[in-house]
Amino acid sequence: MTGESQQADYGSRARVAIAVPQANPTVEPETRALLPFDIGVYATRLTHAAPRVEDRLHYYIRNLPAAIRSFGTLNIRAFGFGCTGSSYLAGSELEDDLTGAAQKEFGIPVVTAAQAIRQSLGLLKVQRIALVSPYPAALSEAGYRYWEQAGIEVVIKLRVDPDLHDTHRIYELTNNDALRALRAIAVQAAMANVDCIVASGTGMPSLRALAAFRSESSLPVLSSNLCLGWALFRSVAPELAPATATLMRWAI
Repeated sequence: MTGESQQADYGSRARVAIAVPQANPTVEPETRALLPFDIGVYATRLTHAAPRVEDRLHYYIRNLPAAIRSFGTLNIRAFGFGCTGSSYLAGSELEDDLTGAAQKEFGIPVVTAAQAIRQSLGLLKVQRIALVSPYPAALSEAGYRYWEQAGIEVVIKLRVDPDLHDTHRIYELTNNDALRALRAIAVQAAMANVDCIVASGTGMPSLRALAAFRSESSLPVLSSNLCLGWALFRSVAPELAPATATLMRWAI
């Protein structure tokens, strides 16, 4: 009605943007499940024609501004980059430089899934982790280097599917695969006195696995999508800061 302010039907509190690899089926539904309904979630697809996954991953993170511009005039309050593998190849120092430059250019918080995990580990005062990876061997190794460079000790390592050689097969994994991996690493993790289990990778479904695992183990457990959702929530709703802890109900 003329003269009256109207609340948006979708995203009335805030609208957040996420970028996901072109074939990833997991980031959008898990982010939507994590955030309150009054925070709208909008996605763009990261695309590149290179046949080598490493080339695609390098391209994605080095072109953050293009991904943000793809939202046009949509009033987004924060941007989340849902591709942990890109961060692993870039390394934490370059990752911070790239997101910092994008944040300065667009004037909104810009966070990657890997940075969100780092923030979560810092909040939980974690220094020693057990890492579950859905990646092929080379990308898993890049992940181990990433965490070591970030000052996190990877005490125990487990690949969800040791026979996996193609990142696209990650998108065929399920919460049951994630839960089996968490159970497989849990005993070793407890014996090694790790502080937390991290299930890396935005393409592997994890939220139901994390919820089930909570009832079986006292160890905190985080995932890429859990942490990215939490970081976006904290960015756009600081007035609800105590409530952001509810996101961690999946983890601790």
